[in-house]
Amino acid sequence: MDWRDKLDPTLREHFNDLLKKVHPEKGAYTSAQNISQAQLWCAIAVLMREISDLQLQVKSLEKHIKIKPNQSLKKDLEKL
Repeated sequence: MDWRDKLDPTLREHFNDLLKKVHPEKGAYTSAQNISQAQLWCAIAVLMREISDLQLQVKSLEKHIKIKPNQSLKKDLEKL
């Protein structure tokens, strides 16, 4: 049995999604001296990009909420 089969099913789904997102960088990490380590760094970079995108979305939502302070948060979120 592969170690990945022992992962929690929800975690396994996220793991497989991450592998799919890292795959386009295969040309880069396979040219590294330590391929598995380079693949891990690519995965970290993908995750950092996702975090950055989420931070930008949060800032955008915060800006939107501050522009319309008289409306409730629930109404603002429903409009989005």
